[in-house]
Amino acid sequence: MAVEIQKKYLLGEYELDAGSHSLVRSGTPIPLSRKRFQVLLCLVAERQRLVSRQELLERFWDGHEVYEENLTKCISEIRKALDDQKKPHQFIETVPAVGYRYIGPLTEEALQLQASSFEVESTRAVKLVVEEDDGQNAVVVSEKALPGKSPAFLTGNSRPVGFRQSSWLMPAVLAVVIVALAAGAFIIYRSRTRPAAIPAAPIRSVAVLSLRDMSPDTSNEFFSDGMTETLINTLSQVEELKVVSRGAVFRYKGQEVAPQEVGRQLDVAAVLEGSVRRDADSVRVAVRLVRTDDGRVLWANESYERKLKDVFALQDEIARDVVAELRLKLVGDSARRLARHYTENVEAYQLFLKGRFYWNQLTKTALEQSIGYYKLAIAKDPNYALAYVGMADSYVVLGFDFMPPREALAQARVAAAKALELDKSLGAAHISMGAVKLFLEWDWAGAGQEAQRAKELNASYRKAIELNTSYGDTHHYYCSYLDAIGRADESVREIKQALQIDPLSQMLGMELGWSYYNARQYDEAIAECRKALAQDDKFSFAYLPLAMALEQKGKYEEAIVELKRAQSLPGGSAPPFLAELGYAYARTGQQAAALKLLNKLKGRAREEFIDPYNIAIIYVGLGDKDQGFTWLDKARQEHSPNIVWLNIEPKFDGLRSDRRFAVLVRRIGLTS
Repeated sequence: MAVEIQKKYLLGEYELDAGSHSLVRSGTPIPLSRKRFQVLLCLVAERQRLVSRQELLERFWDGHEVYEENLTKCISEIRKALDDQKKPHQFIETVPAVGYRYIGPLTEEALQLQASSFEVESTRAVKLVVEEDDGQNAVVVSEKALPGKSPAFLTGNSRPVGFRQSSWLMPAVLAVVIVALAAGAFIIYRSRTRPAAIPAAPIRSVAVLSLRDMSPDTSNEFFSDGMTETLINTLSQVEELKVVSRGAVFRYKGQEVAPQEVGRQLDVAAVLEGSVRRDADSVRVAVRLVRTDDGRVLWANESYERKLKDVFALQDEIARDVVAELRLKLVGDSARRLARHYTENVEAYQLFLKGRFYWNQLTKTALEQSIGYYKLAIAKDPNYALAYVGMADSYVVLGFDFMPPREALAQARVAAAKALELDKSLGAAHISMGAVKLFLEWDWAGAGQEAQRAKELNASYRKAIELNTSYGDTHHYYCSYLDAIGRADESVREIKQALQIDPLSQMLGMELGWSYYNARQYDEAIAECRKALAQDDKFSFAYLPLAMALEQKGKYEEAIVELKRAQSLPGGSAPPFLAELGYAYARTGQQAAALKLLNKLKGRAREEFIDPYNIAIIYVGLGDKDQGFTWLDKARQEHSPNIVWLNIEPKFDGLRSDRRFAVLVRRIGLTS
């Protein structure tokens, strides 16, 4: 006589009963489908280890990779049932591209149920499993062999089975056999009548999602971000492959998004996702390539592990494996570019990654930190051209709002020149030098010549765009040049081209709003800025061109609302926002409020650098032309980067008939 043992698990305030297949919280049953319950029960029972995704697929989805998305949805629904959707998760931990682990509270209880009247020994037979598949609403029939030792049916004390038992038992066995044979015939029929599979076409587009940092040291986030960027830039060198830029993929960082959704939003055929673990002297990377049409895993590798000193060989191996799995061939220039390293010094490389990490934050403190790391990288490798480019870019951004432009852009020029001396083919270095020519030297002819020689000399803005389509500032600087010389329509076309590469970039969406503003297409500018804010309404930079376009439509009160909304966000109280708010106040007759902001900026100018251009904006709003010209000329003397917009800024339309305006325009090398 056997005793049946079943278990109950107490998960904090939740009760998971294996026998009754129920999940209860404080006496209230929580609905959970059968498969989700089974997966949760498995994770709880196997809590001492990480349960791989493949194991779960084998156990609950018959191993079919087509059900990858179902597993992701399954875990999401389990978390919802346990109220565990916010991070950090309290019950189920995810190791991206690897598996899951139960990490929540647990008390185990064993329940002894009543003894069974007889026990049937396992027999070798066919078990038919008919179950509905979550998310597909299809019926799956599978055949699995049950382990056994003997074909005889025995009771618990080994007595022969009596006539009354065998009289119903034998027909039941025959019925099972008949059903099994019918199911087998059906499966064979379907397999023979199903059309032959058509080989999948090579994948021509991919998004490299941000690799999750699994390092024990939480300060290593810069390394996982850098590895992601390196893979993006490396794969971008493959001519036949479209690779989505950093700006588009990093918006998913820290989120669990199904590959199908990423494919739909970014219009790519596959995603590369995974994790990085960096220890003291080693690196471990797990990656997998997933189709976005059906969520099928094309390829996965969890065994990339190298010493830290071999990180470049590791990156090369991953990139080549990905290209091979995409069924693309590397020939000629693509093969050479894929293997290119800008430094062989691992310490310099890590310092460069830290510089990029801080540069992407775009605050004064972070930009200064980035320059410090670039200098350390150069000390380790004086020929590291890319580190000089990073330094130049940081100085360019600092010159806009955070330090005197003459000083900042002069430093940028030195760094960009050194980068070009080391590597004339580096497109990013040409962009940095182009920014110096545009914003510091007002070398309009030089900038124009570079654009004109693009296809011939490989040293222009356009060539830089071709060399590195994922480099964030490429389109920004080129479009700034086009806007400044009055070719705003071309700038709009250029940004639209960039958005084809990076369709979800808020920065590019904002830039398109700027270009429409400069082209005096205010409705389009408003629409593009609102589209960028629809993705993230905390993106403060988009509020500025939005407010400016509203002002030109005469909607000053709306502009004031948007500018005040921006003030509560990071960067929203910077001088350009205050200047624009002061201008809007002045245009609506709120002179006291405008003068208050004007005096605030003047007061700050005694303690820190404030671009005189911003003060001039408020004076123009107040209708004080003399002070407006005075402060615009100060901006010229300071080489304010904003002065390049002098000839196209609509706010200055009321100044253009004044002879002083023509003089000012001539002094910066333009003609009115």
